[in-house]
Amino acid sequence: MGQGSMGMGSELNVVFTQDNPGHWQSLMQLHVPNVSVSGDQLSVVTPHPMSEAHYIVSHTVVLENGQFLDRRTFSWQDQPASKHTLPAGYSGKVIVTSTCNQHDFWVKTITI
Repeated sequence: MGQGSMGMGSELNVVFTQDNPGHWQSLMQLHVPNVSVSGDQLSVVTPHPMSEAHYIVSHTVVLENGQFLDRRTFSWQDQPASKHTLPAGYSGKVIVTSTCNQHDFWVKTITI
């Protein structure tokens, strides 16, 4: 199989990112998580309105090499914002996910 069958090509319209919003292009800005770091605190905010019918379900944080760090789940009455404590002195990639109950699974990767 060619290289196109692996990587993002195989995740098209399954996993969404700012660079690959797939069929949700017009909704990208509301679903990509905003991530900031201050010291050992990682903050995640998804700029998405919350209603009983349509809301952000969760944020998950995974470190480089697939090491699970933390997960926060939300009800429709919550704000889609979460804080997570990084390991002391951590440097490397951090993968953050934001899941919408109607518009699927969004991923943002940053490097610290």
